[in-house]
Amino acid sequence: MENIISVRNLGFDYGDGWVFHKLDLDVPRGDFVAVIGANGAGKSTLMKMLAHAMPPTMGSISYYGTPIEKFDQWEKVGYVPQNPAKMQRDFPISVREVVALGLISKYKLWQRFGSEEEKKIDKALATFRLTDLQTRKIGELSGGQQQRVFLARAMVKEPEILLLDEPATGIDAASKIDLYDMLAEINGEQGVTIIMISHDLELAAQAAKSALCINHGICFRGEVHEALQHHHKHGYFYR
Repeated sequence: MENIISVRNLGFDYGDGWVFHKLDLDVPRGDFVAVIGANGAGKSTLMKMLAHAMPPTMGSISYYGTPIEKFDQWEKVGYVPQNPAKMQRDFPISVREVVALGLISKYKLWQRFGSEEEKKIDKALATFRLTDLQTRKIGELSGGQQQRVFLARAMVKEPEILLLDEPATGIDAASKIDLYDMLAEINGEQGVTIIMISHDLELAAQAAKSALCINHGICFRGEVHEALQHHHKHGYFYR
């Protein structure tokens, strides 16, 4: 199976010691990777580097065989950082407008949308069950609904890869289940490769195919059912 993301000898140091180093990772097309690990183990740092939001101290990242520094097809990659919905409750922008922002080029901030773009917006809204909420102001929604809006914004350009930094943080259990069900559908039906940080392996395993445990380096990489078996027998192996 084709590896569409490759990481070699990756390391990062904030100046007071390595967060992780000598990290190697391959992600095959169509995988759904649950990234787990203790707080401070380097999960979000890794995600930011995959999203090209910060450079590594050492090592390399490649997309489709191209070094990340030369990669220019970022429309293929969707990224949702931690807590993207931190905004005032009365922020004057609708759900549909937030999703549409995912189609706006940084070089064309005032572009007009045609029928093809409107269809993509409709599809993203439908995928995350937001069609009935599209005229609501984003600040009026629950935490779970807001998270679905920002996932729809990341998916509206129909990327092949989706990077998610703790998308289920701060939402209730029922909303988490719905969210993971939606992500499983995107992975299974649309073939989108997903890398997702999660603090709940049991719940994430209902959607994910494989697991990556980081503890200042990779301490586990394999099928998600193997990670669960280890947890059931020994407890979380990153603690």
